[in-house]
Amino acid sequence: MYVLKHICVFLSIICFSCKQAIQNTEKTSIAIEVAKPNSKIDTSDFEKYFISKNLVELSSFDTTIKVSLIYATNQNFLKKSLYVGITKCYLPKEVILKLIDAQKFLKQDFPDYSLIVFDAVRPLSIQKKMWDELDIPNSIKINYLAHPNDISLHNYGAAVDVSIIGENQVLLNMGTEFDYFGELSQPKFEKKLFLQGQLKKEFLANRLLLRSVMIKAGFSPITSEWWHFNYTNKITAASKFSLIY
Repeated sequence: MYVLKHICVFLSIICFSCKQAIQNTEKTSIAIEVAKPNSKIDTSDFEKYFISKNLVELSSFDTTIKVSLIYATNQNFLKKSLYVGITKCYLPKEVILKLIDAQKFLKQDFPDYSLIVFDAVRPLSIQKKMWDELDIPNSIKINYLAHPNDISLHNYGAAVDVSIIGENQVLLNMGTEFDYFGELSQPKFEKKLFLQGQLKKEFLANRLLLRSVMIKAGFSPITSEWWHFNYTNKITAASKFSLIY
């Protein structure tokens, strides 16, 4: 599990100010319109496939968690819809239940807030398409995309990309947009960027809020993306869940 060793020292310095920032987080929100998938797409074929692989749909268990699958829109790094026929959040049931736990933990302190899912299960065929078409050096790409040969936990439904949506359907500002390819999106650089003034304490507070509820629910963050959380490791995922092609 990822431990926040790299921010322990400076967290002790800004702990109080972060708490204040979280309590006043509406001041640090950004008015980003939540992406809406194409409701005209027939998802029945994909749904049948996912269900046959023992995946379940989130809204069957919880209707409070928001879903906006970025790759079902053109508002992503490839600027086109990659999920033709996928507009709903499908995951293994046990992952769904942990995500619901995280939502409950969030709402205990912030009743008007909600988790929002940007990506859930991701077919391996889409993973390959992303890797092949993203035109950046592999040395940078590997920080944000698993090589198709290595398999991503998304391909098992064992990872989620999430953020927090606040009052008036406004996303909390995390310092970068989702899928921002740069140091500012990477938790491992938070200490440096905070001390340099590039990552505001309000934005860090929002990240810590997201991270805290996800960790409490049993997810593990990673060092390269503030939005990505793993449910388990690849060995366990391969033994418990089906690989989605």
